[in-house]
Amino acid sequence: MADTRKPAKTKPRQPDKGKLARGAAARRLEEKRRRQRTLLWTGVAVVSLLALVAVIVFAGRDEPQAKNQPVSEAARAAGRKEAGSQGVKTFPMAGQDHIDPSQQPDNWNSNPPTSGDHLATPLQAGVYDNDQDMRAMVHNQEHGYVVILYKGIPEDQVEQLRKFVEARDGSKLVLSPWSGLESNGVALTAWRNLELLQRVNMDVVQAFVNDYMVPGATKSTAPEPNAA
Repeated sequence: MADTRKPAKTKPRQPDKGKLARGAAARRLEEKRRRQRTLLWTGVAVVSLLALVAVIVFAGRDEPQAKNQPVSEAARAAGRKEAGSQGVKTFPMAGQDHIDPSQQPDNWNSNPPTSGDHLATPLQAGVYDNDQDMRAMVHNQEHGYVVILYKGIPEDQVEQLRKFVEARDGSKLVLSPWSGLESNGVALTAWRNLELLQRVNMDVVQAFVNDYMVPGATKSTAPEPNAA
């Protein structure tokens, strides 16, 4: 005789509440760690970007000093007034022969000289802390240098000139004190051209360099601009 009894109903398994709780906690922990990693990498990216910007800004502070920035005529005029300058004076060429170190030129026609006989070897470009031989510096002018001379000016003005020249390392610039100046101040010199300042004004200095320092000079009369 067949068994007609119905099978007993199986009671549905109840979910393990503890396991569910642990899974939810694990998901929350993983989400928290993911947020923390995101915040960390975002912070690293922001710090890196700020550091890069700081480097660019810091490097860029001297960048204008490394180039011959244009100076407007208004700025030059105001600078000359502040510096006590009467402008650039151009002199006839006095000669350009080489002389022996035992000789002194007799054809210089300005103080400081801007042409005339000179030594066979020019100075190296750069900043000098003591008087240099003017006979050598005239040779620099012949090669398209601007030679900046000073006497009796305050140290902070000397420092301005020093930073200006150092920022143009490798350019045709010489900075030196020179006791032969007739009065305290600054002399901006190039071949056959001279501007005298009673005090430093960097717009005037920059404008003179733009005009007379080779290469790029717009008014240079240097006879040997391609020489070192």
